[in-house]
Amino acid sequence: MALKTFVKVSGINNLSDARYCAGMEVNELGFEIEESSLNYVDPQVFKEIKGWLSGVEFVAEITTDSTAIIDLISHYEVDLIQVEKLEQIGEALETGLKVCFATTDKSSALKAWEISKHQLAYILFDGSERSVEEINELAKMFPLVLASGFDATSVNDIIEGPIKGISIRGGNEIRPGYKDFDEMADILEALEIDDLA
Repeated sequence: MALKTFVKVSGINNLSDARYCAGMEVNELGFEIEESSLNYVDPQVFKEIKGWLSGVEFVAEITTDSTAIIDLISHYEVDLIQVEKLEQIGEALETGLKVCFATTDKSSALKAWEISKHQLAYILFDGSERSVEEINELAKMFPLVLASGFDATSVNDIIEGPIKGISIRGGNEIRPGYKDFDEMADILEALEIDDLA
């Protein structure tokens, strides 16, 4: 089973989501690594979840204006750092890891791409208030991963454009081991490539 486009799932905080997403062959799983974050995952839980998985890359999601990125990621074995502040891009790139920038603002996206000297892996862009035409124009300027503005019925039309891929959010378990995957599952299933023998 494979997916038709690049997919990142952000805000992972439980093994149920992580295993389901890895089984669906998503590309990246994002974990909030700051204690103040709503979906904070401590280093031990992260290590336990990661131990169950293979075939995916792991993203450290930083949502505050922390400038201690190296300290923040020191207890997490990740492949990529996601930041939301322009002033964090340089420090994140200095780690040698891949870096992405998350924003809802067109001018910030363009600035981030310039600040990074076009070294960002991609820009995670919230396109909920943008037209498809505008999203496609931005996606011609930098690798754009769309974080909103689509659902299971529209996602295949969206990925026909020049975007790199999409990002969806994980969620909380109802109780350990029990999870409602409805919206996430609908989108991922819509993106599945049919395996023909």
